[in-house]
Amino acid sequence: MRVTKLIREYVEKTITTKMVFGEPTEKFKAARKLLDETEQSVEEKVEAYAKALVAEANSNLPEGFKIYLSDTYSYVRSSHYDAPLAKAAAAHEREVHAKRKAAIESILLELELGATKTDLERLITEALS
Repeated sequence: MRVTKLIREYVEKTITTKMVFGEPTEKFKAARKLLDETEQSVEEKVEAYAKALVAEANSNLPEGFKIYLSDTYSYVRSSHYDAPLAKAAAAHEREVHAKRKAAIESILLELELGATKTDLERLITEALS
């Protein structure tokens, strides 16, 4: 079977959608979501406290003098660099990408060597198992 652009896209799409990322990626996404929510919560608390401090400080200043809060930066920063979950998720995703690439190349090679449409479905099923 001649591998056309349409067939190549079909194989790539089928393998990519059915060979999904697993638990390490899901754990990392959940941890990242928790980090983002916690960062937002801390940011809100710090901002409220800073506003109270500024209001108190302004009440002690002479007329015409004022302290302002800057909106140009965030008080809180977060990072997941070097986190074991991030490393595990990245390694897992690299592994899945490599498996996808190998499966796609194998299927396309078989097709170029004369496989038929029924062989195509069998090859896809074998690649996913």
